[in-house]
Amino acid sequence: MAAASSTLVFYVNQNKIVEPNPDPEETLISYLRRKLLLTGTKLACGEGGCGACTVMLSRYLRPVTSGCQPRIENLAINACLAPLCSVHGAAVTTIEGIGGGGGGSGKAAHPIQERLAVCHGSQCGFCTPGMVMTAYALLRNHPQPTERQIDDSLQGNLCRCTGYRPILQGLRTFASGCCGQGRNCCRQGRPAATDSVNEEDGLSTQLTDTASFLPYDPSQEPIFPSELQLEADKFDSESLIFQSAFATWHRPTSLEELLKLKQDHPDAKIINGNTEVGVEVKSKKSTHGCLIYASHVDELRKFDVDETGIDIGAAVTLTELADRFKELITDDKLAEHKKRGLRAYVEMLHWFSGQQIRNVASHFGSESAAHELGAVLTFASLKGGIRQVAIDANFFVGYRCTSARPDEALLSIRLPFCGRREFQFGFKQARRREDDIAIVNAGMLVRFSDGDFDLVESATVCFGGVAPVTRVATGAAEALIGRRWSEGRRLVEAVAARLDAEFPLSTASPCAPPSSSAFYIGSVPNFAAAEGSHGKVGEVDDGSGAERLPLRPSWGSLLFERTPPGQLEKDPVGRPVPHASGTGQASGSAQFLDDLPPSLGEVFVYPVFSRHAAARLVSIDASAALALDPGVLGVLDRRDVPGNNEYGIDLSDDRIFADAEVRFHGETVAAVVATDRELARRASHLVRVEYADIRKPIVTISDAIREGSYFPEKLCRWLRRGGAMWIVLWLSERRTWWREKSALEDSCLVVPRDGGEFEVLSSTQNLSSTQSIVAGALGLPRNRVVARIKRIGGGFGGKEYRSIGTAAVAAVAAYRFGRPARCLQGWVNKEGLVVGLKADCYLNAGYSADISCSVCEYIILRMANCYNLGAVDIRCRLCRTNTPSNTAFRGFGAPQAMIGIETIMSRLASASGLTDRAIRELNFFRNGDVSIYGHAYEDRCWEECLALADYEARKAEVDRFNSSQSYRKRGLHITPLCYGIGFGRSFLQQAGALVNVYLDGSVLITHGGVEMGQGLHTKLLQVAARVLDLPIERLYISETATDKVPNTVSSAASMTTDLNAPAVMSACQQIRDRLLPYMHSEPKAGWDSWVNAAYMDGVSLSAAGFYHGAGIHMDAATMQGRPYNYYTFGAACSEVEIDLLTGDHVTRRSDIVMDLGASLNPAVDIGQIEGAFVQGMGLYTLEEQRFSPAGELLTKGPAPTRFPDSATSRKSSTCSCCAAACANSPGPCTPPRAWGSRPSVWPPPSSWRSGTLWRQPGGSTRAKTAMLAGPGSGSMHRATSERIRLGCADDIAVRHAKCSVLPENAVPWELKLGH
Repeated sequence: MAAASSTLVFYVNQNKIVEPNPDPEETLISYLRRKLLLTGTKLACGEGGCGACTVMLSRYLRPVTSGCQPRIENLAINACLAPLCSVHGAAVTTIEGIGGGGGGSGKAAHPIQERLAVCHGSQCGFCTPGMVMTAYALLRNHPQPTERQIDDSLQGNLCRCTGYRPILQGLRTFASGCCGQGRNCCRQGRPAATDSVNEEDGLSTQLTDTASFLPYDPSQEPIFPSELQLEADKFDSESLIFQSAFATWHRPTSLEELLKLKQDHPDAKIINGNTEVGVEVKSKKSTHGCLIYASHVDELRKFDVDETGIDIGAAVTLTELADRFKELITDDKLAEHKKRGLRAYVEMLHWFSGQQIRNVASHFGSESAAHELGAVLTFASLKGGIRQVAIDANFFVGYRCTSARPDEALLSIRLPFCGRREFQFGFKQARRREDDIAIVNAGMLVRFSDGDFDLVESATVCFGGVAPVTRVATGAAEALIGRRWSEGRRLVEAVAARLDAEFPLSTASPCAPPSSSAFYIGSVPNFAAAEGSHGKVGEVDDGSGAERLPLRPSWGSLLFERTPPGQLEKDPVGRPVPHASGTGQASGSAQFLDDLPPSLGEVFVYPVFSRHAAARLVSIDASAALALDPGVLGVLDRRDVPGNNEYGIDLSDDRIFADAEVRFHGETVAAVVATDRELARRASHLVRVEYADIRKPIVTISDAIREGSYFPEKLCRWLRRGGAMWIVLWLSERRTWWREKSALEDSCLVVPRDGGEFEVLSSTQNLSSTQSIVAGALGLPRNRVVARIKRIGGGFGGKEYRSIGTAAVAAVAAYRFGRPARCLQGWVNKEGLVVGLKADCYLNAGYSADISCSVCEYIILRMANCYNLGAVDIRCRLCRTNTPSNTAFRGFGAPQAMIGIETIMSRLASASGLTDRAIRELNFFRNGDVSIYGHAYEDRCWEECLALADYEARKAEVDRFNSSQSYRKRGLHITPLCYGIGFGRSFLQQAGALVNVYLDGSVLITHGGVEMGQGLHTKLLQVAARVLDLPIERLYISETATDKVPNTVSSAASMTTDLNAPAVMSACQQIRDRLLPYMHSEPKAGWDSWVNAAYMDGVSLSAAGFYHGAGIHMDAATMQGRPYNYYTFGAACSEVEIDLLTGDHVTRRSDIVMDLGASLNPAVDIGQIEGAFVQGMGLYTLEEQRFSPAGELLTKGPAPTRFPDSATSRKSSTCSCCAAACANSPGPCTPPRAWGSRPSVWPPPSSWRSGTLWRQPGGSTRAKTAMLAGPGSGSMHRATSERIRLGCADDIAVRHAKCSVLPENAVPWELKLGH
């Protein structure tokens, strides 16, 4: 055997890379960004859950199985999980390698980059490179993909801004059969609610003209490096060994070598795609001293088919497995009954993770083979030889532990074909349909009697998610034997009864919560119905549950007001101008904070977090961390803060480092400072913290009320008017914003400067508060601290204040070491008219007040929505809990307030006998009515939405559908919106701007707002271009910085454009006024000549603009005043279909009407509406905070949090997202109420995607359902698949309710906020 090589050879963007002895623990993305400075590939979640890190990996594959041909394989992979050592002999392509379009690369933009940018598919832009590279890998394999292939390829990519519609629109121009010809495109013929629009009416339906798109020519793509193809045998046959101080990497190329390694290193991890180990390292802080990469052992890559089954090598990837199965399914030579099991496998593989994970994952990592019915595993070891193990009830011996021996390696899996009398089916239920961990998964294999395909002869039923191990349901299988499949419901009930007895579930179990019972028992009728629907065996009732709800391709139509006749072509105001940074973001050249080159002497700061939620802090022992390596410079704690350790808004109760007490799980106790990012992370795990007086934490609102744990009354709000008559207790668990929680990008860099100055670059929406708090922490005046940022990767309100603590920690490190530091109810009369409301609202504020006082205030102000409530008595109290501090996020309390009043309206409709529509129209404000806080009101958009949605006709159709279906129900719901725009405080209604004109005529603009994807820079450029009468290309916005525009207000509350546009306009007008004399004297000279003439005369070409919105006032004691400049009005109508067996739901159609006035940029505004709509759907139908009883947040990162993915968007099938301007709206440059989109407006109405589920007409008696519980049960604002299923009033749900009751002194596994 030849000696193993220790040199890594691969290509990146056609450039050869030779790396001697690379670090076995380094990931590909770390190397790309750190060593090669290719920062277009973004690092976000670090666990393969968001797709921002996607790159393309290309390999030359030698045939292993007979009949296969050599080929070049192009795969989209997660660079955050891919070990650097795994790319030996491969070619990596990053976003920089496919095209330019920005950053001075000189390359033309790739057609994918161009189309995403022009179709407005990039907002904040942080996820865009990953989207581009996923699509690029698809086109390299399928130059003319189908729409289904495009949709499926994005399973592993998340976007928090766009709502996916513009991304899919841009990518679908590559689909086979698409002509890509703008208004005449063949895909414009789909039915739409706006088909009757006549553009002569001043309305338009097209945001993008695709006629000028560059054609896609696959022949122009870079070729695979010839060295890697010609010397493929050498690269593939070469054994590798790489070593570091902490780990060793082996890549064997023969079975003998693999087994020898396993014998010598029985604890070694065998990996293929690192999709499991990589997540463990990041999330569980696991370490592995020895890694064996076995993908190049030929015996593990085989795929052999014979008459009775298939032998699959253990290193065959899941993507390859699915592709080979699909080939067999379409093979006419294979008997039809043998394809039954293959179809089930293909279906289940589709729902397993995202495309990037499936492209590299195999059976090695997660032992997924253990779930395959009838499979036989072949293991091998040097001592024991070959051993075959059947997957049965004895295979799993514990959680993630099998009966495999330490010195064994899995060689292959034998999958038998279904026999002629056998049927196989798989089932998976998750909170998010695609790319999510299952609540329950199951498999069933049924054999029927020879000659009687209705009589069950034998059966095997297995379940995952009901115990720490896969369970074989022997009792359920026995209940099937000897029964006729056509018994339908009776058969289902018999099996369900056995399952209920066989798998008693406990709320205290992490692997078998009682809610699982609703799904595993519910899977039985799903099995039965699915087989029956194909006419193979039996039938169940009306067959309405025969198939899972389909994910249809989404399509959308848009309607917005065109620019008025006569507007100059060069005037960009009111036009759908693409995002100013769209091309740069799509090319990867647009820099985010963490993309900046490392500063000289830069150190890395890694926090040490508390492991308890309520305890006394005794001591911090950093000796082990400091002894790890000389590169560990120190460990900081509260004693190292030179200024104030406490900070806050209404209360100074936030702390940079924990002091005498820790108040929530994850509070920063200390911070390790090291010269290397990975070294800082590793050292942080060695810091030992001693605690005492560990107490049971207060986690939920119920806990806080029971313990009397509240913030001071001065932070609470109380509004009284008249005499309210009925009390409803409403519990609101407000969203948490915390580390790894919501936005994809979160970073901070603090650089010490000459003269004791500090420069803070922070991913924040609030630069001035960051400047202030950092200055306070360092004991410096504010003029010594400059905070700046160019763009941030999403914000949504969550980066308004919670990001400041990270900046303060980094600042303390920079101060301490002198080096740049990077830190990683209502009452109703009989006619249905509401005459009074009394409500007690409780908010979970977390451990600190943050800006919860303001949220409390806004909840009261927005409680009425569009309704005249008469007498009101609304009190809002803040609960103090041992959880991370909650903050502003997605509507600033408005979604919770509006969902509360809409729940009340729906219940009043039931009580009064009126329809949902009638009860709302009866209680609407009328023009001239006064709001609960004394502000006059107007009425808009309701009638337009009713007409657009064809509400009455569709409601009748929904009623007909529900009367004919047992297991599926539909609901139609229309919801109004009245959303006040403003901070509610006069001093916050201000903004500044600085405009500089240079002698070449170019214009540089600086303002006080932060660009986070909402199109702020784009809109301000449009305003400035109009005032200066210049083409928009001559204007530029660089960054936001406190030394250019001081005392900025937070970029939040949907006010950023409203405040900064007048300031920019003011500065531009000053410049123009100074140039007017030159324009009049030489009207034909042109801008450049006027500028130079003014300069020669000593006229200033720099101007500072300022704006203050007057008239805003609010009395916090009485809650009366004028908190808003104006209102944004809208209405949304959504039709939802649910599966009663699983809780799955799809939104069949949504019609949205929103009054934007005269929009500055319809493309940006509509994108904001769509993005917030889909984000709101995630908030109410997917995401759910879960804590351990010890106070640890369990839902961290995109995977457990379950952000909406592109499939969620496809489920929404948004038909019309219409930004229709209503009458009497002001013009686009007429202050004070015309400055563009309302990015926080649409989370409230998007919540009614779940609201449509609340009132469903009953179906048959057997399947009649009460649907979702209302606020009385505490679940009024969550409609996850789990809650929908458990809200169905059937025997299964009743049994669940019984087993959910905890025995005395028992501790639940998890606490769901909102329960």
